Amino acid sequence: MNRMVAALLVSAGAVAVLGACGTTTTGTPVTVVREIVPPSTTTAVVAPPTTSVVVVEPPVTVTRAPSLTSCQRLFADGFSYVYAYNSWVNAGRPLSWDADRDGYPCEQSYGNRN
Repeated sequence: MNRMVAALLVSAGAVAVLGACGTTTTGTPVTVVREIVPPSTTTAVVAPPTTSVVVVEPPVTVTRAPSLTSCQRLFADGFSYVYAYNSWVNAGRPLSWDADRDGYPCEQSYGNRN
């Protein structure tokens, strides 16, 4: 270990510092005040931060199924044409159920009835 010694020369109020050879610059006796030790160096090994993988799923587009007409809903639910006809009459014979206006509803779902 490389050490340096600081010393003060005390003679008649004058102060001198030791030279490299261990003698004062004026050749008078010296008093050692303290020893200066250079700071020690430490090598620290720092590990890189851990990496994590984040998988982001692409957004999902939700589309609504096309809405069904009353006739399509009745047909899809398994109701007979007679039931659909009676439902049309009970609903006040709406024009939206009879596309060709011939008095027979739900022909697009159940087929032509006339």
